[in-house]
Amino acid sequence: MSYVVDTNIFNKLVDGVICAEDLPSDGPYFSTHVQIDEINNTKDSERRARLFLMFAEVRPQVVPTESFVWDVSRWDQGKWSDGVLFEKLKQDLDALNKSKANNARDVLIAEVAIVKGFTLLTADSDLSIVVKNHGGQVTFFKT
Repeated sequence: MSYVVDTNIFNKLVDGVICAEDLPSDGPYFSTHVQIDEINNTKDSERRARLFLMFAEVRPQVVPTESFVWDVSRWDQGKWSDGVLFEKLKQDLDALNKSKANNARDVLIAEVAIVKGFTLLTADSDLSIVVKNHGGQVTFFKT
């Protein structure tokens, strides 16, 4: 199996809510520029450093997102797509969580898991529901 690690998992690891031993050990981990950008946007410099250390400890391979979203995606880190799956995922997530500001980012992460057949590791219950409803695999960390 292969796993996409949602940013909230790095936060839960840093907070000690989950341990590295709680993560699956039967396959490689993947990330996108989105998780790196979200960690980089952490205002508290000490926490940001701890998050990057945890990212380095988990060692996910960085892969491009399956869609490109203006003002979110990086030119060299996102693919052009027809946007159909992205829009369906975003619509469903918006309906569940009242259009949270980071939904486009979360959907980019989720879309990688679905398209590549990876399992999404997340502590976001709404995102977990959306991914499952679109045929994706999820390991949900209830915290």
